[in-house]
Amino acid sequence: LLITSMGTSTVALVLLGVCLCDAFRVGSGRTHVARPRRAAVPSANFFESLGKVAEYNRKYLTTALSSVFDDRTARASHILFSFDKYDNGEADAAALKARIEGGEVSFTEAAQQFSTCPSAARGGDLGSFKKGAMVPEFDAVCFDESTQLGSTVYGPVKTQFGHHLITVYERSEKS
Repeated sequence: LLITSMGTSTVALVLLGVCLCDAFRVGSGRTHVARPRRAAVPSANFFESLGKVAEYNRKYLTTALSSVFDDRTARASHILFSFDKYDNGEADAAALKARIEGGEVSFTEAAQQFSTCPSAARGGDLGSFKKGAMVPEFDAVCFDESTQLGSTVYGPVKTQFGHHLITVYERSEKS
């Protein structure tokens, strides 16, 4: 291609043609607009996925609505084994729970070493929170009257974030 003998308007047209090459395809003398690629067909059953979404929304709304009428608070710590970092978070959490209960490592040390939550810097301490502030599965453990307060480790508890080991230190009474 020899551009030196062409004027500036010809160069602009050539550049425009180069820029549009992705949008148009030339074949058999016909020019047509490229068709967008279709998305891959989802492998999961649509209705099964819809059911999971509906079930989670039901749990979330139940927790949120109950917090309107329930002003209790709790103070807890947790260790999060996120799905991103741990391929087998449930097994890792169960193994760590056994080590904590066996006295090999304290909950605080384990949280600092293994948790993927920003609370790891505080030994997993989440501070005080109201009912409904956490995801439903987490709230269920923290606000269950049968959950013992103190050093008992609960879990692994699966949530949308991963698997948790939870220790509940305080819980206010229902008013």
